[in-house]
Amino acid sequence: MEAHRRTQDFEETDGYADNLRLYQQLYSYATHGNTNGFHDTIEKKLQDPNARVQLLSRRSPQNNTFVHIAVRSGHAELAAGILQQHKPLLLEKNFEGDSALHIAAKSGDIDTTTNTLLREARGTTDVENNGDVLTLLRMKNNEENTALHEALIRGHQSVAKCLIEADPAVSLYTNKEQKSPLYLAAEQGLVEIVKLIKETAVEKNTEIQGKSPLLAAILGRQKKEVLKIISNMEANIFNSKDEKGRTPLHCAASIGYLEGVRFLGRRLMDFHQKDHCGNFPIHCASSKGHVDIVKELLRHCPDSMELRNSSDQNILHVAARCGEDNLVKYFLKKVEFQMLINQKDNSGNTPLHLAKMYHHPKVVDLFTFDRRTNLKVLNDRGMTSLDISESTLETSASYRVQDNI
Repeated sequence: MEAHRRTQDFEETDGYADNLRLYQQLYSYATHGNTNGFHDTIEKKLQDPNARVQLLSRRSPQNNTFVHIAVRSGHAELAAGILQQHKPLLLEKNFEGDSALHIAAKSGDIDTTTNTLLREARGTTDVENNGDVLTLLRMKNNEENTALHEALIRGHQSVAKCLIEADPAVSLYTNKEQKSPLYLAAEQGLVEIVKLIKETAVEKNTEIQGKSPLLAAILGRQKKEVLKIISNMEANIFNSKDEKGRTPLHCAASIGYLEGVRFLGRRLMDFHQKDHCGNFPIHCASSKGHVDIVKELLRHCPDSMELRNSSDQNILHVAARCGEDNLVKYFLKKVEFQMLINQKDNSGNTPLHLAKMYHHPKVVDLFTFDRRTNLKVLNDRGMTSLDISESTLETSASYRVQDNI
């Protein structure tokens, strides 16, 4: 009895070794695109249909099927042949959660691999198998990217167009970062793709979830044409702000995107909106010293000069605190800003206090030599701006709020 068991174990081990050798041979064929060798081996060595399916279903160390391997190596004809023998492989995922279509989209192969996979998903009958097609197109990997996401991330516009035409709805699916394919296309300024999505996927009552594609276009510094197309979809955008509560105008002002600020200038409500840090768009521009942006914002909304952030700081406070001497110089030259010079924030600090506190000597000099500056103003700690020296920097940490506008 024991001898029989040992003989059986040996036979099973021997059979496993044979299967492993056969698998390695097929793996090599799939990698190198040896279609004839792959199919001949299957036909000759795997007569049993169950054994054939079992081997075709085998996975590599990174969980790739033979279809993944063939597609990864650019062998569309072989991938199609394998699918015809065992179609369920079409919807299998590898270690990264990628289907074969994800891999095809990443490679940018439109004429062969992508179209081949879609054809196999539909089947060979006259009636399209829309169920398998839609399942394949809407599958997400570990990053929650669809194949369309992957194509756009890599700038493969032809593949993206093919996938959108096959299933327009997937254009609005979001990934882990809450970015939709529409967001990615807007970010890169892919005009034709943005137009196609608008025409095919965005209807009157369609809700665009995730990060705003208008924010994407602004952050990508895209031209007016893209901004115009996206803004026409604005009624469909569920959330126009980012995770920091910034509107597109906040973002355009912060990055110094003048064309974007001009385009958004008609949206007067946005000028008076705070982000989560309590800053208005003009504070964002002031913190970066964008003189042209500040001018443009004031042209559209003149009363922005009076806005104060959550620390009760005006735009001159912010420019002084951030050491933006060119913008401070501009404010001091213009008589309309003189009311800001000696104003206090919620800690009693004037712009000069902040310039001293944050050690910006050029800004300090601009205020000190301006006769309108009141050097005797006391803050809430009973200090004039001249009382503040480098030795007080450590103790002034309590005033250091809103550093990253």
